[in-house]
Amino acid sequence: MTNCLNCDESLAKEAAFCASCGAKVVTQRITLKRITTEVAETIFGWDNKYFVTLRALVIKPHVVLNEYVSGVRKRYVHPFTFLIIGATLVLFTFTLFLDNFMEDLQAFNMQMLEHNKGVGVKNLDLERVDHVQSEILKYFNIVTLLLIPLYSLFTYVIYRKTYHYAEHLIFNAYIQGTGFIIALVFFYLSLVSHPLVYTLATVALWFHHAYVFGKLYRLTIGKAILNLLLFLIMFALFTVIMLALVVMAALLFANFR
Repeated sequence: MTNCLNCDESLAKEAAFCASCGAKVVTQRITLKRITTEVAETIFGWDNKYFVTLRALVIKPHVVLNEYVSGVRKRYVHPFTFLIIGATLVLFTFTLFLDNFMEDLQAFNMQMLEHNKGVGVKNLDLERVDHVQSEILKYFNIVTLLLIPLYSLFTYVIYRKTYHYAEHLIFNAYIQGTGFIIALVFFYLSLVSHPLVYTLATVALWFHHAYVFGKLYRLTIGKAILNLLLFLIMFALFTVIMLALVVMAALLFANFR
């Protein structure tokens, strides 16, 4: 009988895992093939917790949210881990393919400019539009992560009943984590078809938001859409206020110089 290398407890013969600490019993030396296999199984295995959580959030999101806040947590990835994994996948994808996407988008914008014979649009304006679009995509995941507490405040105010603010943080982390994957799907589709396909991601994201909260609170379609519109109005007002504050701060700073 041997002992566990992690906790030094005795191991039963032919044991695959330690009964005390749960560590996997390793009897073979590390090889390149074994490293590759373990990484693939950990990241891409269909029984991997991330994919189990993602699959459940797509098929029955309200069940996942209800179960998690009720204490059923072992079967799901932690919501903020789930969120960060999604953000990392977006970052990785944009690092590899954003330049290709922007080239296609710039070509399309140039075609539109030529089609309209430059009416109301200057080349400088087009360059500025391309730059803004590139920056929005580049920092999409970072901005989304920073807005989670704000989104949670809005949903907490709108829905109010049953769940408190911390639980809304959990909900929005899962929703935005799934949203990253939805955005990636549309991004890849746009790469193989047309850059404007990616604009449909916004519609899909808001539809998903309304669907999840509608199922969670057992709302009618009309009520779910109404609450989504209220959410968008609150976000628009926040954006306007923040832009106004930034402009005021810039003006005050300019006057003191």
